[in-house]
Amino acid sequence: MSSIIRVAGIDPSLANWGMAKMLLDTDTLALELVEIHTIVTEPRKGKTVRQNSDDLRRARELHDGFQAWMTDCTLGFVEVPSGSQHQRSSLGFGVAIGVLASSPVNLIEVMPVETKLASVGTKTAEKPEIISWAAGLYPSIPWQKYHKDVVSKGKRTRQAGDLHADNEHAADACAVVHAGIRTPEFKQLLALLKGASRNLSC
Repeated sequence: MSSIIRVAGIDPSLANWGMAKMLLDTDTLALELVEIHTIVTEPRKGKTVRQNSDDLRRARELHDGFQAWMTDCTLGFVEVPSGSQHQRSSLGFGVAIGVLASSPVNLIEVMPVETKLASVGTKTAEKPEIISWAAGLYPSIPWQKYHKDVVSKGKRTRQAGDLHADNEHAADACAVVHAGIRTPEFKQLLALLKGASRNLSC
């Protein structure tokens, strides 16, 4: 087995499905962020649009985007959604779990508290803190930023400002990978992969 494998972090939801693709050194567990992406599905409005048909369309968009993203990955890490008391949220969770079940590669589950500890380092970490953590750790990635108009010497220019809140899904996906490589499940799988690689080389 090559010491470098491509893994994915996934922050699933019906409306904003965040993903991060990373290179993992299986010897040192060093991570390099390669790419981020968020699949955004929006409900169509209008009396002629049936709710269940629109939900199916959005589910297909998530499925197709997720399948394409995972094509070159060896493994994935994910926070599986749970715990909603509202009908629409429960439906969204169901769609997300169904799409995750279609994953072409093994997925290792991570708990939200593990994600927070692996990134910001506290169990109470908020979304803006995780965004700042991810952007600070991987500054070469084109994170979304708010833009503002600045007037100087009579000229108006548009400049990038603070990190955009929409980064939260991709940032969470990054944090999920950092948490996932600490889990006992990953360590067991890594030992199996390395053992199989040694046997093949004999």
